[in-house]
Amino acid sequence: MRRKDFLKASAVGVGATALPGCTEEEEFIVQQVRRSNELPGETVWRSAVCRQCDSGCGIQVRVVDGNAKKIEGDEANPVNRGGVCALGHSLLQEVYNPDRILQAQRSIGERGSGAFETIAYDEAVEQLVEAVGSTPSDRIAIIAAGADRTSLTGEIWRRFANAIGAPPPAYIEPSEREVERQAARIALGTDDFPYFDIARSDYVFSIGAPIVDPWRSATHYTGALASMRRDRPGRRGRLVQAEARMSLTAANADRWLPVVPGTEGILARAIAGLILEAGSAGTIARQRYRSLFPDDPPTLQEASETCDIRADWIEEVAADLAATPASMVIGGGSAAATTNGLFNITAALGLNILLDNLGMPGGVFAPIAFGVTSSSGADSVTPIADVAARLRGETGSPVDFLIVSEADPVHALPAGVGLEAALGNVSTIAALSNSRDDTMLHADIVIPVHTELERFELVEPGTSVGVPVLGVAEPVIEPRGAGQHPAEVVIQLTRGLGGSIAGDFDWSDAEELIETLLEEEQSELPGGEDVSQAAFFNAAIDRGGIFGNGEPAAVPAGPSGAAPDITESRFEGSAADYPYMLMPFESVRHRDGRGANRPWIQEMPDPLSTVMWNSWVEMSPELAEALEIHDGDLIRIESPTGSIEALAGLDATVRPDVICIPFGHGHKDFGRYAQGRGANVMNLIGSEQVDGTSAFAWAATRVQVERIGEGRLVRFGRAHEEMGGEGEVIPAGWAPHDTSRAARTALRENKV
Repeated sequence: MRRKDFLKASAVGVGATALPGCTEEEEFIVQQVRRSNELPGETVWRSAVCRQCDSGCGIQVRVVDGNAKKIEGDEANPVNRGGVCALGHSLLQEVYNPDRILQAQRSIGERGSGAFETIAYDEAVEQLVEAVGSTPSDRIAIIAAGADRTSLTGEIWRRFANAIGAPPPAYIEPSEREVERQAARIALGTDDFPYFDIARSDYVFSIGAPIVDPWRSATHYTGALASMRRDRPGRRGRLVQAEARMSLTAANADRWLPVVPGTEGILARAIAGLILEAGSAGTIARQRYRSLFPDDPPTLQEASETCDIRADWIEEVAADLAATPASMVIGGGSAAATTNGLFNITAALGLNILLDNLGMPGGVFAPIAFGVTSSSGADSVTPIADVAARLRGETGSPVDFLIVSEADPVHALPAGVGLEAALGNVSTIAALSNSRDDTMLHADIVIPVHTELERFELVEPGTSVGVPVLGVAEPVIEPRGAGQHPAEVVIQLTRGLGGSIAGDFDWSDAEELIETLLEEEQSELPGGEDVSQAAFFNAAIDRGGIFGNGEPAAVPAGPSGAAPDITESRFEGSAADYPYMLMPFESVRHRDGRGANRPWIQEMPDPLSTVMWNSWVEMSPELAEALEIHDGDLIRIESPTGSIEALAGLDATVRPDVICIPFGHGHKDFGRYAQGRGANVMNLIGSEQVDGTSAFAWAATRVQVERIGEGRLVRFGRAHEEMGGEGEVIPAGWAPHDTSRAARTALRENKV
């Protein structure tokens, strides 16, 4: 008897594992048993795991009468320690979204038309079976969400691809992730991006990495930054941010260096030169750094002119890093997204070699994971650029059958990749989705899937938090519609294929698959010794996961070879024709756009601009004045790849040679709250890649700007006023957008 089939009339403790006399297979305690004792109107909090990004935060869901009412962070989970971002809070609106897909569908119109008819779920699966069975394995491609790279879904897609002989799945994730991983392997000898022990640091220098913004594990690092500043009486750490745009991180830093995009590596190398010149680095540290960068670094004056940063500020940062015992350097984000991004991040991470902080409190640690669902080997992932090239018919086997699992590559990838047009070359496209996103519109078959609150899940954080974490969750509410867990879709698909493939996927559902994976690793996991499988599983469900403890301890090996040569970044478009550098960014509102179909997220003001319900273009008042553009005007932004129209948002902190546009807007569909709202900045990005990688260089585009006419940019205070409020109501700590312009301009111009 399986766990899900066993019902018991009386309440049974978590420690109970089997019925008396049960010898062949252990009985699992059904979670519905505890639910059956709930009284009408009673509040119950249940553990779950958030998958809105790959951080894998632990959450607690308040459930009343079977309905999810509220989400809070799980304080016991080492990833977020009780924190939860706006997307995590808005999960409820994913579950109850009025535009959610609840039934299987089949296309009845041209690709991209959005014309579908409802079909039976089993019929949709049969069509998947037929497509896989009739397509040569090397002509099948799988694209999954980036959050699934280290989850149960990613694990089963990898196993499926291997079983049928298809290439490994590709994942839609921020392209700088590939650059950051590769730079970490070169500079630190780690198999993935390292862990930065910010909470115990005294001085953090971040080059391009917006640690408080949506980058890596934002909830974890935001909490760590708060601990660094306030949790040690008499010992307050400092944060210095080098980044072209004033991000939320830069706004919260003790000092901001508005570096020219693409010159971040020059800044890091110049600081290394000052540390070497001062003789503050030890002999071994100097030798290890020289193995990474054997050539002489640029001079202080060269770096100051190239980066457009005051020389005395660069000197101060170098001196502070060398003089502060627990200091560290982080590299990532926009610094990884120019064509020389690999050099930039390797140069940034390499500074930690000179600081001799590897494996030290407040320093840099190697990533650590249980490895139940994560796989960092190059043969376990297909770069998305390779899939795009196959779709275009340029390299490798063409794609006849494409499976897209909970991802939207049409919206997320640069327009220069040509993915949308290339989908016309594919015979059959299947989308596993619960939303009418831009990719799903091109699908022939649509399989609805459960939201994360409706399914069993097994997740390892995509970014290490210093200790191993494995999130384990069961459905906290009954699922809606005919959807399934993606893992169950794969199981049903292999069952239809039959033969040895079906034998390799001999699980009844996602729950049994999780039980099997945990059983295989139980003896190696914390709390797994001397307990039954059932007790171990139930305890993990109740706790929301399996967590390592103690302080970070894994020490990076150090440089694994020479760093990339110093190069200038290339930009698509000439400076004469396209005079301004484009800097896209992720807003805390809905990151890459996943939350754009939720009114909570659309109504939430951006913390810095206070803009709501739209995308905007950050530009300096100097540039706006030269182009006769006023705040809120409708403007056209054009690159060599394409053009978009958006509303101008003047910001005195923006460099005059840079304009900034948030990701995540401009969906062709994605429901009533997102359709046609704002513009997709990816329509401006071409096909340039980061040298030495397959990652797309989204910060390597030049644009031109022109005014079209008057517009209306809704900000928090203005929205309140238009709804009948008295004047602009701004929360404490916020400022109307044009307040203190002189001070913000001074920040950008390095005058304070």
